[in-house]
Amino acid sequence: MKKFISSLLIFCIFFTTAAIYPGAAAEVSSQPMLRLNHADIEQLVMRNNTVIRNNRITEQGLNDVVGTPMMVDAMLEGQRQLIAMQAQASAILAQIMASPSDQPDAVREGIILSLTSDIASAEREIRQISAQIEQMGSDPVRNNVSRALMQINNANRQIIWGVESLYLGYHTLSRQLEQTQLNLEALNRSIASMERRHAVGHVTARALQNLKSNVSQMVAGITSMESELENISGQLNIMLGRAADAPLQIGTLPAAERNFLDTRDIERDLVSARRNSAAINIALSEIDEVSRQYGAAARRQEAIAQNNHDNELRAMVLRHESLIRAINDRQASLELAEEQLELLLENLRETERRHSRGLVSGFDLEQARTEIKLQEIRIASADAELFSAIRRYEWFVRGLST
Repeated sequence: MKKFISSLLIFCIFFTTAAIYPGAAAEVSSQPMLRLNHADIEQLVMRNNTVIRNNRITEQGLNDVVGTPMMVDAMLEGQRQLIAMQAQASAILAQIMASPSDQPDAVREGIILSLTSDIASAEREIRQISAQIEQMGSDPVRNNVSRALMQINNANRQIIWGVESLYLGYHTLSRQLEQTQLNLEALNRSIASMERRHAVGHVTARALQNLKSNVSQMVAGITSMESELENISGQLNIMLGRAADAPLQIGTLPAAERNFLDTRDIERDLVSARRNSAAINIALSEIDEVSRQYGAAARRQEAIAQNNHDNELRAMVLRHESLIRAINDRQASLELAEEQLELLLENLRETERRHSRGLVSGFDLEQARTEIKLQEIRIASADAELFSAIRRYEWFVRGLST
């Protein structure tokens, strides 16, 4: 269950905004089945997400003074969502850190790093929005429309990435559910074997009861995961502007691109990320604005703006390097998982030969087969982790700090 929680919740930290859609459930009867594929997410979110649609309305009023209060309200709402997201991510991170793993777990460590990165990203966005709101409130004349548009565009991209994260989380939890179900089947086989041994006095009743108690825990975990899958489906619906319980079919997760970095111009990607980054462009805009002013106070503000810009550049380079390492690490983990599957397949073939000669029991044979299924799930998880790392890199190049 610890692994289930840590694998799922990393993907469920974005924009749980069901409360802002009152009456959504009443719409379900009029909404058709939607098959949601990963490739369609961005287009569907841009067209149907309520916050993004409201942002478009705000954009229309940016050139009008009357539009300024509307923009402040929209930015405050976005900031509230980011604060809630950051608080939820911090709580999840604390929960994961409070449950240390007994052995190295690359997926768990990757989740911890991703959570830490998302918390830091949210903090930066919160600070930037606060600064923008303060500037607009103190001197609306100085409000730079292009800066506001960059903030809105960045918020829209954050929402799209949030929906992608929920989509990835759905598949993560689905695999965890399948893995738990396989473990439950194996546990039931162990109980049946132990009951036979108990009948001839080879196993104590206490040992048998302890094993049976694990069944209840697994069944409860399966029920919890099934409920959480429905919850994620509802969140996806809401983020797509649909009723929470509208019929939704989640498409399969695309396979990760092997050797992704070999096809990229890494330096050009970093240049693109700088060009597309809202944080860097806003910092440049602030430098340009104060550079046109006179006086010692303006020079101090210019120095501060330059420092902020330089810090954003350093953070971007560090993030770029981190994303590259993550992709390489995930690909190595995937290749290792595939190698382990080959070893398990060889073990299964040997177990089948020994079983045919009566040298091992049917129980041992079923266990070997279960290990194959479990390893296949691990491979699918490793592939999904690589896919997620690649998507983070692609969004980074587009200017989003994920």
